[in-house]
Amino acid sequence: MNFLDRIRCFDSILIKVNSIASNKAKIDLIIDGEISFILEYRYDHDVGLDENLAGLLGAAAAINYSLFAREIIFDFPTSDADRRMIGEMVRINNIEVFVNRLCRIRYNFFRKEFLPTDSEVTLENAEGNTKLTYVSKHTDTAVKNSKSRSAIMLSGGKESLLTYGLIQEISGDALPYFFNESGGHWKAAKHSHDYLGKTVESARVWSNIDRFYNFVNRRMSVLDPAVSFSWADDYPVQLFLFPVYLFATLPSLAGKGISNIIMGNELDDPAEEPPYRGIKHYFGVYDQSPDFQKRFSEYLHEKGFGVTLWSALYNIYGSVVEDMLVNRYHDLYLLQRSCHSCRYESGDVYPCGKCSKCLGVRLFIEYAHGAPEEIHYPGTRGLQETVRKEKMKLDPDELNFLMEGLEKGNYARDTQIRGIHLLPGEKEVMGQIPEKYRNGLYNIMKQYTNGTWKLNYGQWIRD
Repeated sequence: MNFLDRIRCFDSILIKVNSIASNKAKIDLIIDGEISFILEYRYDHDVGLDENLAGLLGAAAAINYSLFAREIIFDFPTSDADRRMIGEMVRINNIEVFVNRLCRIRYNFFRKEFLPTDSEVTLENAEGNTKLTYVSKHTDTAVKNSKSRSAIMLSGGKESLLTYGLIQEISGDALPYFFNESGGHWKAAKHSHDYLGKTVESARVWSNIDRFYNFVNRRMSVLDPAVSFSWADDYPVQLFLFPVYLFATLPSLAGKGISNIIMGNELDDPAEEPPYRGIKHYFGVYDQSPDFQKRFSEYLHEKGFGVTLWSALYNIYGSVVEDMLVNRYHDLYLLQRSCHSCRYESGDVYPCGKCSKCLGVRLFIEYAHGAPEEIHYPGTRGLQETVRKEKMKLDPDELNFLMEGLEKGNYARDTQIRGIHLLPGEKEVMGQIPEKYRNGLYNIMKQYTNGTWKLNYGQWIRD
């Protein structure tokens, strides 16, 4: 049996719209013709839902499992732009899951007999052989938009909170947009939602997508249930997460006057991203990359929305992000809960303080000279020792910078970690940010950084 047949869990996943109303949709996801799950979306405002947009909500969910399915059937109207986008996303998601779940890290979520042998690590296996079947056609039409507002995808983490603060300061047109996925992530976002929802206009959509993930994962023979369904700081399979949130915003675009969707993506050092066995990949974060932002923006324009997806923070490290949040937008810092395992306690939301994400945040707060206790994180006691035992997900250079600075009590000043980065292919710094916002963001960021840096033969040097 070849590798792709060996890991196949589903013969087919069919996506069909169940029902649509002014502020909600139900989508049937039918596995192997008989096992079904009703995916639900409910908005706290009226939206422009039709069968095409509702079906795309289900499609975004199903793509997470494309590598393990023989066929995905899109039984709702899809346009040429939809089909091109879906085809690209399936291919890239398959590669990301293959490389970053089955090969490079060898997550113990998977039973060992389903991991690829050395000879099976090929581009052909990585891309998968998922058949995509489209049932009916849809014609995209231009959407009229009377405003020019920026929707900030607000998760409760440092990046999204800083982005909201920056855009609101520069333009006053920031709309906090919350996605409640019915799972643990909402505890972190809820703290921000409850506060901002009382003081400014916001938007929220509820979905049972996390229950869908659990429903499908428990039907995957390749997963080890003893590991996959116990506490973990990561999902066992799903890497197509942010597109699920982004597709959920599409019905809101016209009604809320949104012309920009802004994510809180910070820098992933391109100098630390070599191919795996000759296979180009994005280390499991394609949906947070500049390449994805560009492609999704093209897709939104092809569909007639005239909306651009971008990040205000893509050229700075998390250390600088936290410094700006703590010291410029302290009221927003107090809302920060960067943890996937938050808990409710004494009427407030507490992070676990010990997962790899929390450990990174604690290092960032120390660099920013913040008070971690203000947001219920532990102090520095035992932090270095705990970090050394953990598999941290920070870029190696940034982790070394933070650990050395914490040990010495003084952080290196002449380092690219504190800089604004010109990424490969860019002609000007922050060139991926729309002109309307670029100068304002740069003028603020330069107060917290040590200048601009560029790559020279794999090394960062001052520009």
